[in-house]
Amino acid sequence: MVSDEPLFGHAGSTSADVAISSSHPPPRFACSWATVWVSASPSSPSSRKKRCRPPSLGSRSACRPIRCNARVRLREGEPVPIPYCRACLRTGDVGALCVVTPRPEAGKCLVARTDLPRGYRMAFFGRRGRCPPCSVDDRAISYYPPNRRTGRNTAPGGGGAAERRLVQTNYNGVLRPEGTGDIIQYAACPGPGERQNMRSTFQYWGVRNGHLGGLEFVTTEKVKAGTQLCHWYGNGWFVDRGLKRLDVGTDDYPVPKRKRKLSSKSNMT
Repeated sequence: MVSDEPLFGHAGSTSADVAISSSHPPPRFACSWATVWVSASPSSPSSRKKRCRPPSLGSRSACRPIRCNARVRLREGEPVPIPYCRACLRTGDVGALCVVTPRPEAGKCLVARTDLPRGYRMAFFGRRGRCPPCSVDDRAISYYPPNRRTGRNTAPGGGGAAERRLVQTNYNGVLRPEGTGDIIQYAACPGPGERQNMRSTFQYWGVRNGHLGGLEFVTTEKVKAGTQLCHWYGNGWFVDRGLKRLDVGTDDYPVPKRKRKLSSKSNMT
């Protein structure tokens, strides 16, 4: 049995937790994950809402954030498309997130533009291709295309339908975000003294041998504006590249701290 939980849209959000929401349910394939800023008052009808530029971090704005309600069309005959409209595919979810450079040696990082609830959904996306060598700047993610009928890539685990596992027998290259509007690629890996506040759900979008694919991420806790969004890159990522894991949080853009710092041996894992 396949779960009846929607793959995306308002019904699959965390309802009461989602502070950034639209007042009316969006259509099934609506860009309801991305956030936009509008200058209209909350009581104004949707026809009078005008989009405005998202405010910079820490600044006040007469605009307010709402969910994008633009229609999302199927791109390659996939059962469920990447949940961003054409405009949001060009920019990413810039209404809720922004990319900053806290220090030159650390490169760019992903920061919450506004307070995000636990369970806020985000879409990583990129062009499907071959895995690049570890010697180049690599933000690619392995791609496991979903079932063409159900739109999912999980199967019942050993405990039956209640337990589901990722299907990993259908590897189909990697998703490379460079040259696209994706900004999730800039989410850093937390250092030894830090913890992640977002994770992958292993829900993929796209079709096998298709051009464009995506992967769902969600926040694992409430994230305050100005806080970095970080997820675990996996064992071996730093070892394969000859890099040492370091804490990435700064005074301006902090990262949640671990309750107990890992031993120095973990810096290379």
